[in-house]
Amino acid sequence: MHRCPLCRATLNGAETCRRCRAELGTAQRAERDGQALADAAMHCLALGDADAAKQLLRRAVVLHAAPETLALRQIVASSLRQFSDAEAGEPRDA
Repeated sequence: MHRCPLCRATLNGAETCRRCRAELGTAQRAERDGQALADAAMHCLALGDADAAKQLLRRAVVLHAAPETLALRQIVASSLRQFSDAEAGEPRDA
């Protein structure tokens, strides 16, 4: 978190906003934990385990719905649907 979500002041790594004095430690931990889950999902994808990646991304979005995490979750869900359709013998969308 680079800026305070309340007043938009630059945080410079601090857990308390210098301008509005908001305590942001819990929000920063949620953001870090969400990013760690997204990173673990990327690792699972690299190992070919898209189902585990999907579960990790679902948890990551609950903690911190970063745009890149939402996009990755959408990509994984789409690829799993295509794989499921291919296994069922249904034609893929071009």
